[in-house]
Amino acid sequence: MKFKYLSLLIFSVAILFQSCDKVDPPFNKTIVDSGSDKKVLLEDYTGHECVNCPGAALTAHELETLFNHKVVIISVHAGYFARPSVTNPLFDDDFRTVAGEEWDTFFGNGAQGNPNGLVDRIQVNDSYVITPGNWSTTIAPQLEQTAVAKITIANAYNADAKLLETKIDSKFLSDLEGNFHLLVCLTQDSIIAPQKNNSPEAGDVPIDTNYVHMNMLRKTINGTWGEALNIGDAVTNGQSYTNEYTLSFVDEWVPENCHVVAFIFREDTKEVLQVEEGAVLQ
Repeated sequence: MKFKYLSLLIFSVAILFQSCDKVDPPFNKTIVDSGSDKKVLLEDYTGHECVNCPGAALTAHELETLFNHKVVIISVHAGYFARPSVTNPLFDDDFRTVAGEEWDTFFGNGAQGNPNGLVDRIQVNDSYVITPGNWSTTIAPQLEQTAVAKITIANAYNADAKLLETKIDSKFLSDLEGNFHLLVCLTQDSIIAPQKNNSPEAGDVPIDTNYVHMNMLRKTINGTWGEALNIGDAVTNGQSYTNEYTLSFVDEWVPENCHVVAFIFREDTKEVLQVEEGAVLQ
């Protein structure tokens, strides 16, 4: 189903964001709706001193194109290769996040080394960790599934206040057993910083000092594991939830290059049912 993108000049009175930091318009507003299409979350665990990670990032973006942009990428800088270097000033940036480090430990990426990743946080052969060479064959059957949930993201950004207000509407499209959580993240594209690299097609080798980092996880907006949607152990077809958040931007976050990524997952298995992303600015 074709994604619906709308740019509105006036902040609709029908959408109210609750916040003690409420500010007045003007807002730039964007809306994105996943519709009834199943989309897949690909988490690429990486680090600036991981020589094979640029090649994995290329694979991720090739798959995004191959699967008609139904793959949503989060690049998670975590683990040994993401640590700031104490000996080489080229790699003194710290792109790690609290959530990214906790995920890396929980899912076992760091224990197996980079580059590796997760596909909808499903387990294959009793492991969450999937090598880049197996991302495609894991993504394909996920996309063949019927979507059981729909996500709509409405972002409103006030440049003067550097404040993002995001509203996430979640709607279940099937009767499902279990407890379900919503997790909301901020990612950023086009961050230029040095990267070790052994893939010439991905940039200069052995170090690309002007490497362009994409889809970088900047922050989780509602905690490491999000928050519960349903109270109980089941949801019904048509059941809807609305969650609203505000986020103050720091100088390093460039609104024009940022996206809100939201996904619904099973609390017990961590499997992602649906994911969507929406630009902070259209």
